[in-house]
Amino acid sequence: MDTAPRTPSGRTAAEFKQWSKDHKPLAMAVCRAMAFAEVEQQRVDAYVRPIFDSFNFVDEHEKKIEHPKDVYLSQDEAACKAFFARCDEAHRAHGFKGPEGHCPALEAETVLRIAEDALLRAGADFLEIEELHIYGEDRKKMLDLLLGACINA
Repeated sequence: MDTAPRTPSGRTAAEFKQWSKDHKPLAMAVCRAMAFAEVEQQRVDAYVRPIFDSFNFVDEHEKKIEHPKDVYLSQDEAACKAFFARCDEAHRAHGFKGPEGHCPALEAETVLRIAEDALLRAGADFLEIEELHIYGEDRKKMLDLLLGACINA
């Protein structure tokens, strides 16, 4: 009789270890996407910040907007349009070939989210979780668990 401890879905630790080995390439893809997204954000911030600083964005309460990621809080549509047009020109000047109006840092973040979602879905399938609605801190915990298991397998 098998007396190995099982997860609520009936999986054993040995099965999880094998799953982790099998999914190590997926975890490594998440790690690569994570590193690229971080570096790309720093690269884009370096050339977007001077553009942002040339504007004086304020929110609806006339409080100064301190970071480019918060420009959406501005009520000044003309300034926002001008800012994003200058950012798009800067993206092109820095080698971005993606669609007009897109940001290379956000594109990298999207690739990261797709990789993370693939790993989360694989983990949910293994654990026989039908619907994967994990957000915030729970998403981070699940990703950390799966990444750690796969990388250390």
